[in-house]
Amino acid sequence: MTLYGCSAIQQQIVAGARQPGDHIATTPETALKEATCGKRDRPFVQFESLEVLPEMVKPGARVNYRVVYLMCPLKLSESVKTRVIRSMFFKGDQVARNVKEDFEAKPGRWIVDSFFTLPPDSPMGVYALEVAFDIPQGHDQKQVRSFVVSNEFYLSE
Repeated sequence: MTLYGCSAIQQQIVAGARQPGDHIATTPETALKEATCGKRDRPFVQFESLEVLPEMVKPGARVNYRVVYLMCPLKLSESVKTRVIRSMFFKGDQVARNVKEDFEAKPGRWIVDSFFTLPPDSPMGVYALEVAFDIPQGHDQKQVRSFVVSNEFYLSE
């Protein structure tokens, strides 16, 4: 329990320090030098990772999810419009969904932090968050991460 407590505290601190929005992690020039960009037709978007913090929350808590994507442009200043779909599942049933039309995927590697707040009457158990990129003239990409809603251990919102 002590090790989990330290991890939970660290996750609360990390998630609490994040701000909504995006920031660049790798410039377009650096991205173009990577093997991933050089071996594919451009432009293309690659959904690299999804992280959900904290992994255990109480009902009504705020949850951070972080998406990392790489966009390899044909021209350094171009962007690609895509649709981002966020779906939440509980016991296999979809309990929430939202869609962001015309999300602008910018050249380079980007980190995007978003947040949602669980309803105070959320049932206890394991939830799955699925984030999908619906990319025109490309293959759709999605990633799924789970988190637990519990009153057994939590620190604060």
